[in-house]
Amino acid sequence: MPTLNPLAVLPWVDQQWCDADGAPLIGGSLEFFIVGTSTPAAVFSDADGINAMTNPVILDGSGRPEAGMIYLSSAHGYKVIVRDVNDVELYTRDSFEDIGAVFAANLGIVLSEGSKAVVSGYQILVSDRLITVDSTGGPDPCVITLLPVADATQPITVKNSGTVIVNITVSGVDAIDFNGSFFALPAATAFNMPTITLVPYPPSDWFITASYGL
Repeated sequence: MPTLNPLAVLPWVDQQWCDADGAPLIGGSLEFFIVGTSTPAAVFSDADGINAMTNPVILDGSGRPEAGMIYLSSAHGYKVIVRDVNDVELYTRDSFEDIGAVFAANLGIVLSEGSKAVVSGYQILVSDRLITVDSTGGPDPCVITLLPVADATQPITVKNSGTVIVNITVSGVDAIDFNGSFFALPAATAFNMPTITLVPYPPSDWFITASYGL
């Protein structure tokens, strides 16, 4: 079945291989391994990862793969050994990978990174993506401060897991949705943890793009 993350094209311009003199590597070959091992690694002729190529991949009269464009799996990194028509090794490239698909496959992990069970007075960090606030038993309201918009690079999600209202406040002259100096995130209940996601909008605004349980 097709992969959820379409594969990436092998990162060689025009997928043409040449010898040291710049002539097409006619009849040469590319042999693929899982990076750091001697285990052969599959490559594919389609972005869905359905049709595996032979390994080694043989090059045609123009120094390009006979079976068409080469696509990589996101499951691991690759090592490739390039040989000429006489099976003499010319060079090895170690390592490369389908970076886009690796990122997509790990996006959920990336978005959940951040500080958990923080308390009133917490200053959100540039590395935070998901912040959970344990407001129970602390000051009312619980105050959590956003980093300056000028320093922010990614959306930030704040979830209140406690029983006290959380005031998400801006830094300096920044604003939330153009005119707010803070946003009040309601207290959690047994079945609901109110949540908002904010994105930086330079030079000095945070926009609320999603919410839950408000």
